[in-house]
Amino acid sequence: MNKLALLVLAALLLPVSVQAKTKPAYEIPTLPEKEDEESLWESASKHEMRLRNSGTVFRDREIEAYLESLADRLIGDRLDHLGIELDFMLVAEPTLNGWVYPYGTVGLHTGLLVRMDNEAQLAAIVAHEVSHFMQRHTYREMLDGKKQSVLGKGLGFLASAALARETGTFDKGVMDFTGELWSNLATSGYSKKNEYVADEEGLDLMGYAGLSIDESIPAFHRLAENEAYGAGDPRKMWSSHPRLEDRISNLQKEIKKKKRKKGHEQGTVPESVQYYKAIAPALMINANLDIREQQYERARDALDKYIQAIPDSPDAHFLRGESYRMQSMRGSELSEAVAAYREALLHDSAYADAYREIGMAMRVTKNRGEAIAAFEKYLEIAPEAPDAGIVRGYLEGLQ
Repeated sequence: MNKLALLVLAALLLPVSVQAKTKPAYEIPTLPEKEDEESLWESASKHEMRLRNSGTVFRDREIEAYLESLADRLIGDRLDHLGIELDFMLVAEPTLNGWVYPYGTVGLHTGLLVRMDNEAQLAAIVAHEVSHFMQRHTYREMLDGKKQSVLGKGLGFLASAALARETGTFDKGVMDFTGELWSNLATSGYSKKNEYVADEEGLDLMGYAGLSIDESIPAFHRLAENEAYGAGDPRKMWSSHPRLEDRISNLQKEIKKKKRKKGHEQGTVPESVQYYKAIAPALMINANLDIREQQYERARDALDKYIQAIPDSPDAHFLRGESYRMQSMRGSELSEAVAAYREALLHDSAYADAYREIGMAMRVTKNRGEAIAAFEKYLEIAPEAPDAGIVRGYLEGLQ
């Protein structure tokens, strides 16, 4: 075999990623670039559609528009030549997770939105996922893996896939096609190199948007809070082949490097209350989910944020009372519950459920007069309520 033939054979035996470098999206004229990448997009699109039809995705055009605007600020005009605009999919789920499909749809759990304290922190996570898209990391990993079974690797659907199997939170039909492909998401994410690239480029995107890169550290620390839901292993709950602790350490090093560069600007930390206003519906949805999970303090954290944004919401105050009531029917928790119910009534004097719950609390604590007054008011406002007969029975027993 001559020298030229040997060189050709050697080239053919090299991994695809070595034969032809996969350029970032902003360096090529069109996406998808090749047929195998188009096939990847089609596969991912089927997965997205199954998730959208599973009943766990909620639509809120105002939140989606806010997130799209944030992504535009992070990306600038880098993708204009491709005619691609990122969009967002919101999943009603209290765990903290985000991911991106290879064609640019970003998925975010309500739990992630709620546990961030300001726009800069959310931007740190969004920028990381946007970088995975712009660097075409899913496609790169598919080529590096040289097998179809890694098509789904790194799509970031870790929390959703893991919880679907473990708790039934999600419709298992979401994973019914090439199920093994998607089950890999529970134990593997992007390679260490690609995760670090996305972390580091994410900082650049934050800086481009004028946001403080320091806020990426508390944002990533928050991801460890998945332990509260029995899912603390970051390899199961986040696109992180490297450990979360290692990624945070790497981010800290990169932040120091960027701050030493000439011309570095500190960036802003937008007011928290403006962020809470932007994601207000997600705060309420997640508070209900956390109450269902018996995560009462987390529910109140979400409700407190909601009340900062919308202080005159009787629903938020009532739900806050419910979180205390469900946590304990005695002592200080019950007193806190009653106080929250009364706050709800300050904003809506005809809020029937608040009167009923005050009546129940006063009945338990032997405050007969207050219980009677509250029950009578409830029946006056809601005489045809499904539980009106039960409340009448309580009332008769008190009189």
